[in-house]
Amino acid sequence: MMLFLSVSCSKEDVEKETSTDKGEVEFSMNILNGELKSELLSTLKVSENKISSVIVSITNKTGEVIYNKEKIQLLNMNGYYIASPISLLVGDYLLTEFLVMDEDNNVVYASPLASSKKAYLVESPLSINFEVKKDEVLKLVPEVLSVGTSSPSDFGYSTISFDVVSTFDFSLSAFVYNSTIKNWDLSSATLVLKNEDKILYEGDIEAITNTISVRDDVSTYDMTISKTGYKTYTYSFSHDSLNYYNSNGSNGPLKIILVEDIEVKPVEFITVEGGTFQMGSMDGESNEQPIHSVTVGSFEISKYEVTQIQFIEFLNDISCNADGTYNDNEFGNIQYIDMADSDCPVGYSIGRFYFKGSSMIPSDECPANEITWYGANAYCKWAGGRLPYEAEWEFAAKGGNSSNAFTYSGSNVYDDVAWNILNDENQTHPVGQKQANELGIHDMSGNVYEWCFDRLGDYSSDSQINPTGSVDGVKRVRRGGGWNSDFIYCRSAFRSFHFPEDSNNDDGIRVVRSIK
Repeated sequence: MMLFLSVSCSKEDVEKETSTDKGEVEFSMNILNGELKSELLSTLKVSENKISSVIVSITNKTGEVIYNKEKIQLLNMNGYYIASPISLLVGDYLLTEFLVMDEDNNVVYASPLASSKKAYLVESPLSINFEVKKDEVLKLVPEVLSVGTSSPSDFGYSTISFDVVSTFDFSLSAFVYNSTIKNWDLSSATLVLKNEDKILYEGDIEAITNTISVRDDVSTYDMTISKTGYKTYTYSFSHDSLNYYNSNGSNGPLKIILVEDIEVKPVEFITVEGGTFQMGSMDGESNEQPIHSVTVGSFEISKYEVTQIQFIEFLNDISCNADGTYNDNEFGNIQYIDMADSDCPVGYSIGRFYFKGSSMIPSDECPANEITWYGANAYCKWAGGRLPYEAEWEFAAKGGNSSNAFTYSGSNVYDDVAWNILNDENQTHPVGQKQANELGIHDMSGNVYEWCFDRLGDYSSDSQINPTGSVDGVKRVRRGGGWNSDFIYCRSAFRSFHFPEDSNNDDGIRVVRSIK
């Protein structure tokens, strides 16, 4: 059987030559294994190696590469190997590499290069000059050596070295809140993972469950996820915490909530000039009596109740625990917000609180709720103020020195100034939508109750100046009524109370700042 090697020149190679005349090259080889044995490749039969291909590299006389490690497949017929000649344009060439491969793509024979350690073993090491002539078949016979245990460099061939990098895949999805359907949508975004200053991954993620491959040999993964119109998400994962979401596991994807990058309005204050008023009422509950004279100094009070988004900003800024607890400097580890309550509109996802909303709290501009006294107290301090004293709260609710002696804060018709059980549509409402009182303060009747600093205590008939509440007792005062309150509880003089660790879907915050 005859063996012929066939590889066509590319069209580009042909066009670069000035001549269109062609010739052919058939390869033979001398196998040197102790003694010189010259055989035409077309009649070569090697029993100890199942040869499958040869690799050749050829350049033309100008050094242009014509074939670069071109693989020429061989067909085995009863131990003999069949192919076709190489067709080349007429001209001068150099054979620069010649390797014989077995079925497992292992090099079994190789022609040594002139500069190699093995070059002395052959008479004509590579490169070999040859000329292709028109309509002739050139039989080129490079000498080859069995590679045995030799290295490529022994034959003058380049080698590469590499380190195997261990990786793992984790699953990741990004979500944004769709306020129209009141549910979460998968979202595209841009992901960057770093270890210190080294970028481990950088690219776009799609609105699907993405599979991300990362190096397995680092201890921390600093994640940044960005999307136009949303706040950039950042979090530092330990190796184990990120690998928890391994794509081969059953823990599901890492779900990241992207929060809209909306401007959080600072607390807006209204100045209340100090004065004297009659605190309490004869038309309400017994704990509103006796009516007594109280003088308060000037102070500033927030124009609106603290909103959901304002309280969420506070939770994220202090890195509150995911369950809404916090190690308070004054009171120890206590609850700020009841995250476990089904009415709580605040969610948490890997290092960040966000507004998830509910049918009861549809907007992040609604007043914060499910807040304990401890959470309200901490927020006011964080915002540069404090909780109002009960006397300050009632003085402001009644209109201060501009009071018209209304029953509710700003009106005798509580629907005008208060979201209440008759008009609330079973939900809280964004702050500031109802009519303000005489001082320009909104929602001091209805929407949500507002915590006061004071402990609950009985009134005295004696005149008082800047009272701060009882020194005894545990329960704390809250004022103003809520979205699910009737007219009795929305009166400016009505007093309510809770334990400081309690929270409700109508417990909120208003901030006061002292004026010195």
